[in-house]
Amino acid sequence: MALDRLVREICVPLAEYPHIGIDATLRDAIAALHAGLERGRRYRHVLVLSATHELVGVLGMRDILHGLLPDYLRSGELGHHAEGSLPDFPALTLIWAETSRLQCKEAATRPVCDFMRPVPARVGLDDPLTKAAYLMILHDISMLPVTDGVHLAGVVRMIDVFHEAARAVLDD
Repeated sequence: MALDRLVREICVPLAEYPHIGIDATLRDAIAALHAGLERGRRYRHVLVLSATHELVGVLGMRDILHGLLPDYLRSGELGHHAEGSLPDFPALTLIWAETSRLQCKEAATRPVCDFMRPVPARVGLDDPLTKAAYLMILHDISMLPVTDGVHLAGVVRMIDVFHEAARAVLDD
């Protein structure tokens, strides 16, 4: 058995996966991920839930780091400069290094809703792993929310799907 398994067989339950409320800050997201890392869990995303525990977005490590950048280093700011007159962004990172501790603490108070991404796809507990693999490839994502009907049950991670694919290929 490998990719012919069901999502439920490798689903990480919601209780074990980092999640925060929609009114949370970047600091809350960092704390949720950091707590998992301290327990040996190598999760890279935090689920963002509404007050009624519905999934409204996802926040990855890249999204969090983007949120901590000072305004002058945000990639979206690149478009505000005339072609050929872009500032020396690597040099600006040296300026940020001098004040990063204070700036990161201040940026961490920003709401996660400013940086979270929408969830492009979901799978059900009884869906085959092949569907999860396909959706991960299609949407270029490494984690999918798993629902039990309408309720969020947990997530399926690419690393776990890959492990099953490796078993299909390598097991005799």
